[in-house]
Amino acid sequence: KGFIRKLRSNDVKVSPSSTVVVSDSPLQHHKSFQDLTGVTESDDSSEQDDIWSSNHSSRLASPDDNLTGKTSIDSRISGSPSAKGSPRRKLSRRSRWTRSSPEGAGLGTIEETATDKPKPTILTVEKAAAAKIYLETHFNELCRESQRRLVRCQKFAEQQVKEGLFYAPSLVSGNSTINSSSFYYSESCRLRDIRALKSKCTILAKQQNASPFVSKYEPLKVLGKGSFGVVRLVREKSNSPYNFSNQVYAMKVIRKSDMLRSSQEGHLRAERDFLVSYEGSTWVVPLIASFEDMSNLYLVMEYMPGGDFLGLLIRENILHEAVACFYIAEMILAVEEAHRLGFIHRDIKPDNFLISSSGHLKISDFGLAFDGQWPHDASYYNYHRYSLLRKLNIDAKGDEKDQEDCKSVQAQVERAQALAAEVGRHDEQTPGSDRDLTAILGWRSTRSNRSRANSVVGTSQYMAPEVIQAQNFQTYYDDEGRKPTKQNILAHKEKFRFPMRPLVSDRCKDLIYRLIQDKEVRLCSKRYQMLDKHQPGAAMPTDAYGRYVFPDDAEDIKAHRFFKSVPWDTLHNTAPPFVPHINSLEDTHYFDESEPLDDRVESVAEKAGLTDDEVRWVLREFRPSIQNVAIRMIHTPYDSGALRSRDLEIDSMGAFLDEEKELLKRFMREYGRRVPKRPRDIILRDDSMKGMAMEVRKQSAFMGYAWHSVR
Repeated sequence: KGFIRKLRSNDVKVSPSSTVVVSDSPLQHHKSFQDLTGVTESDDSSEQDDIWSSNHSSRLASPDDNLTGKTSIDSRISGSPSAKGSPRRKLSRRSRWTRSSPEGAGLGTIEETATDKPKPTILTVEKAAAAKIYLETHFNELCRESQRRLVRCQKFAEQQVKEGLFYAPSLVSGNSTINSSSFYYSESCRLRDIRALKSKCTILAKQQNASPFVSKYEPLKVLGKGSFGVVRLVREKSNSPYNFSNQVYAMKVIRKSDMLRSSQEGHLRAERDFLVSYEGSTWVVPLIASFEDMSNLYLVMEYMPGGDFLGLLIRENILHEAVACFYIAEMILAVEEAHRLGFIHRDIKPDNFLISSSGHLKISDFGLAFDGQWPHDASYYNYHRYSLLRKLNIDAKGDEKDQEDCKSVQAQVERAQALAAEVGRHDEQTPGSDRDLTAILGWRSTRSNRSRANSVVGTSQYMAPEVIQAQNFQTYYDDEGRKPTKQNILAHKEKFRFPMRPLVSDRCKDLIYRLIQDKEVRLCSKRYQMLDKHQPGAAMPTDAYGRYVFPDDAEDIKAHRFFKSVPWDTLHNTAPPFVPHINSLEDTHYFDESEPLDDRVESVAEKAGLTDDEVRWVLREFRPSIQNVAIRMIHTPYDSGALRSRDLEIDSMGAFLDEEKELLKRFMREYGRRVPKRPRDIILRDDSMKGMAMEVRKQSAFMGYAWHSVR
């Protein structure tokens, strides 16, 4: 009453749509009744209130927009019997009136206008494809993990039998023993840890910050660089002050953006799956952990302080025949280990055999490994994206070259045929409505695997003649790079000769001659020759189990007289001819790379070039003529062909000394800019799509990549 009387005494009338602020009210700072109870009072103003409200509404602030009718909640409260039949309520307002005060006119019903149907975009395609790919690869990985767990169980049982602790069937049959319980408990804990690691990495892949898993390793030195990224020597940090192991590892950092532009998702998954499958292997470089963040993939592996075998060959120049026999035997066992799980390495060369601290060889670098499985096939990932593009009627126009090709009917037909051939085997023609995920995975395993490797991979110096002379690879042969080497490989029967010194034994000559024969008569497992006879037209024949390679397939080579004295079963325990001499755990003097540590992992194509003044400053100790040539050469981006042409141009400059020519070549490789590679995926070539598509793929293309070994 006092509040209303005060308003009337000041001759102030309030409209229901107005806002009143009484600055001298002692209750203005208290919460209103509506704030405390959440109940809205109905508006039951008298006729007199309407009169003085209409006369003085111009003195108060009122909204310009028209208020609508009452909302449903206002109508329900004001329309109740208690509200209609009761006398006018006494207002007990304890706070200021505002435009949203319930004492005014009620909120009106908001009229909803018809909205356009959501239009699918490339974001829809990428996210839907990522979800389908993840579900299929995830459950396929679970099936493979059960097999790997069984293998670990069998190895554990064999180890216990050798130590005489208990009889092997007790573990397999599930009988309660202390050892078996401990084994299964550790397996369960490990699986939980891996699931937690994968979950964290999935979240971190969507954040711009570096992965906290990377911060667990202290970078020490750069061991090597390549097209994939960089390999660093790192030391594992320990939060415990009682840890004195000071263990060092080799961390391979792979740039996601470069790999996605090259459509390397399948190869990266194959490399990771291969290393995981061979956990505990004697002849494979052990994988310690794998994880990811927004920009990079990380593979943490055991550090091999002896460097690669190519470095040993360069240092020694000539190996004694007995030493060569030892290392060839270890290479055979390493390749046989890869074949045991159905993988073809496809890049066997001295560079990819590393020397451990004990002096034994271990095989590495499985980025080109092939096993024919659909999760390791680039066309599987393209199928999910391109099929959604077709279903949603989204047209990927590509870059200028793609748009120019579209003007030609012949080019369009060839493009459609190539696309159909690439993704056709992944499309289930008659999918059943009741088919579950197990049935889909089973169908993919029987119908969606690759029947052949369609690309030329590896290093040209070590390729077989049938690969170089294949009709489909004529373009590769015509490339000027290493062309004399390829010609010598094809003409090996005329070109190859043994030197007069040092002397080579007859059994060694016989081995080499039998290895460099044509495919049909080459020294190899008899099982491969039988497959070739039964499947003469097949590019890569398989056995009844669909395998491209057989386990234990080196029996014919092992039986050669050159390896007569090799103890194959105990070779890994034999003292090697060379043991690395290292001064500390961080010793890297067997590696060629001695660059200062650089934490940046940037794409070569994105590297900013130097200005003219910066070039002159870097080469300030050399003649201006050298500076001018360097400026001219680094301003134009180069590819491998242009790089060779520039080397020839530098060699032809008679005014420069040999040291100055070598300087220019090194400077151009260090500071020059490479021509950005054209993405293989047409989506990543389309200016309107590539940004969003690349962002989604960096976040979701490698879900499930995380893993760690038994510690």
